[in-house]
Amino acid sequence: MMIPMKIVTTILAAMLAVCTAGPGLAQTQAPAEGKKKAAAPAPPGWPANAAQSIYLARSTMMALQQAVETGNFTVLRDLGSPGFRAQNTAADLAIRFQALRQAGADLTAVAVIAPQLSTPPFLDPQKQLHLVGLFPTQPLEIDFDLSFENVDNRWRISAIGVTAAPAPKGPDSGEKGKPAK
Repeated sequence: MMIPMKIVTTILAAMLAVCTAGPGLAQTQAPAEGKKKAAAPAPPGWPANAAQSIYLARSTMMALQQAVETGNFTVLRDLGSPGFRAQNTAADLAIRFQALRQAGADLTAVAVIAPQLSTPPFLDPQKQLHLVGLFPTQPLEIDFDLSFENVDNRWRISAIGVTAAPAPKGPDSGEKGKPAK
């Protein structure tokens, strides 16, 4: 099923508005007269709630979809942390995800299908946020292993691994749990 781009764009804009407006923004107060010290920005709330995790996974996958579809990986690279950008050129990313492009993988369904996380989101010792799981799409299941780094109080891609494999057939398919070929 192909989802019209206008609907996908509207959904993504709404998700972005909800996820970027953190609860602290509505409660901002002017500093007291005698306390005009510049406070350091607070780190993003963690552990991330389900909505934040879904947003990070979806927005990253949508950026990858656009890169795979157009062959232009510049925006995907630019969404990364400084370390990610230093390690990856747009050409490097195009080569890395060439298999997705050659398979004709259509990742647009990730905009409306909730990811299934195989492990709860976690921070590693370097304070990198990890999201590992899959989008149960058909005919290809999209597996992901994403890492993010906090840069200026925003989660930026620090590592991305995505594969597409035939999705397991449901019990009604007649193949009784045998993976699709």
